[in-house]
This record gives sequence, C-alpha cells and structure tokens, in this order.
Amino acid sequence: MARASLLYLGLVLCVHSLTAQDAGQIRTGQEGGGQEDGEWFTGAHGVQDLAQLSWDYLQCWFSPEKCEESERPADWGWPTVGWESLQFLSDWYSRVSESGDYAYGRISNNLTGLQWDLSTRVHGQHLAKDLIVTSFQDFLEDSGPKKPLILSFHGWTGTGKNLVARIIAENLYEDGQRNRCIRIFFPQLHFPHASHLEVYKVQLEKQLRDISLRCSQPLFIFDDADKIPVALLTSIIPYITQSETQQTPSIFIFLSGLGSTAINEVALTFWRAGRHREEITADHLDRPLKASIRDQGDSVLLWHLVTEGHVDVFVPFLPLERAHVKLCARDSFVARGLQYTETALDVLTKGLLFVPKEEKLFSAQGCKLVAQRINFLQ
Repeated sequence: MARASLLYLGLVLCVHSLTAQDAGQIRTGQEGGGQEDGEWFTGAHGVQDLAQLSWDYLQCWFSPEKCEESERPADWGWPTVGWESLQFLSDWYSRVSESGDYAYGRISNNLTGLQWDLSTRVHGQHLAKDLIVTSFQDFLEDSGPKKPLILSFHGWTGTGKNLVARIIAENLYEDGQRNRCIRIFFPQLHFPHASHLEVYKVQLEKQLRDISLRCSQPLFIFDDADKIPVALLTSIIPYITQSETQQTPSIFIFLSGLGSTAINEVALTFWRAGRHREEITADHLDRPLKASIRDQGDSVLLWHLVTEGHVDVFVPFLPLERAHVKLCARDSFVARGLQYTETALDVLTKGLLFVPKEEKLFSAQGCKLVAQRINFLQ
C-alpha cells in the first residue's frame, strides 16, 4: 500500500501542474482493437477522471500485484504533462520502491519460470504460450551476436497481452518491470499530440539509444501500437534493424488490437465446425492476421513493420470463452486470499457480455472486468 501511495502522490503532483483549461482537454472515446472490431462489439465507455486514467496505465507495470485491468478510453491525452515528467515519475518511483538498493539492469533470463508462469497464469492462449517460449528459447540460447527480437501481440481486449508482457519482464529481469533496462511506451501518454511529433521523434530516439548503450539486453514495450504515430518509425527502425554484428540483443514487443476480428472469426469457425480451439495453429491465423494488418494502410506504424518484414513473430491471442473467464476469476479470488465456490464463479460470469449475439461464446472484454465484479460481489 505504501508503494501505491507513493505513486499516487507523484501523480497528484504532476496533475497539479495542469491548468483548468488543460484539464478540460482530456477526452474520452471508445475502446477496441481498431475500427474493424465494431462488427463484434460496440459500446460507449464512461468518462473517467485523470487520476484513474493515470492509474490504469501505470499501476499494472509498477505494481502488478495491485493491478485490476480496468477499461481505458482510446482517445485521450495529457496536454501539459510531457515525456520528461512521465519518465521522471517512473524512474523516481523505481528508486523509491526499491529503497535505494537498485542495481542497474540485472538480467535473469529464467526460461523455466517463463514457461511455468505462462502455463499457470495465462488461460485460453495455447498459441501465444508456445510461440513465446519457443521464440525466447531460440533468442536467448544463441550465444553469438544476434539481431533484435521483434514480437507483435495481436488480440481482443482482455485476452492477456499486457499480462504476458509483464510475465516476460518478470522472468527475464530480476527486478521485473521496474528494471531500468525496460521501457514501456503508451501512445496516449508519450505521443498524444500530432503537433509535437518532431519532439517525440527526438525523445524516442534518445530513449532507445540511451537504454541500448547502458543495457546488455534492453526490452522495449509499445502498448496500443496501432495508435503510435507513423512518423515515429524513423526513430525505431535503426534499433530493430541492427546488424547481427551488434552486441546488444534488444527485444521489442508491440501490443495492439489490430487483426483481432480476423482471429475471432477463425476461432468462431472452428467452434461452429465442432473442433477444439486447441486445434487452431499459427498457420491458420498467419494469413488472415497479416492481411487484416495490411488492410489498415500505410498510415499505421504496424503496417510498415509488417510489410517491410521487421516482425519476427506474430503472437495471436484468441478470444476467451466462459471457462477461461472463470479461471481468471478463480485466480483473482486466490490472489486476494478469498474463498470462492463454483456458484460464485458462475454468478460472476453471468453478468458479463458474451458475443456474437447468437452464440454468446466469447467474452466481449475477456477477463478485464473480473476484478471489478469481485468487488461488486463482496
């Protein structure tokens, strides 16, 4: 609780610098995995205040044990709290939370732990688990110089993309997501205004360069990658196309909802044919996923990464069924030290929305609302 309070105090100090006019510019919109997801589920989300928005973005990385994956609007920004303020806040929190005993860039590369955590904490994602374990085994066990590893996570909201990214950070770095060799970028926080793109390009390039120089294994995570301005590609490209003679084995992970409709359609087709979802292979999803991304056009940064062949591994996250949501609920009960029954799990999932309208097969928001519903049941 002390760590959470320190973070919240820092956020309050940053928010205090906003003028009333600036605060009025904070906008809300609809969340989803891109425009195409309107075919599956459309819904307006409530307005949330600035502190809650900040909490949604930062809490899950700085304090995952307190993370509840709540909804966040897709179209909003901080007008005056800039990149440097956010980076200062995250660095400050890292130092305070470790009581000054903070070694720079400690690396563990615990593949056994990675495999165990993926198998026990992530539900309904057999493809993602296999692809990630294989990718990191190949990458980390190569003792020679190597090119950066570029992963692109695709899937609907609440299917586990952020959870898997945290699990990777926790098992590859001794300090987990607080390790200073890790940088997480949120477009709505770091690149909110088109008028400042030239500044963002310089700042982003500086971040990538500094971490690459200081760390033997940098990890860069780009959340909501479909919302990253395409102009920033020039800052990223030099670091994802490093020659194999480079000594720094960087890791890039891009998370987005692009292609989620294509993934969902394949999963639904298998279900309608009476086939188990575990029969779905990467080959079944590779072509429709890439085609869906290419259909977005060259105004999307991920389009360039795909068409220019920079992505090493596409990691699809399948939509979650009722049984998977119940497992998420069980995990939430256990994490809080609460007793649960099958009846309680059934009650919790009954209040969630499942789609499509006819089959009501997939949770419209995955496991995202599970924690909040447990609070409601209590």
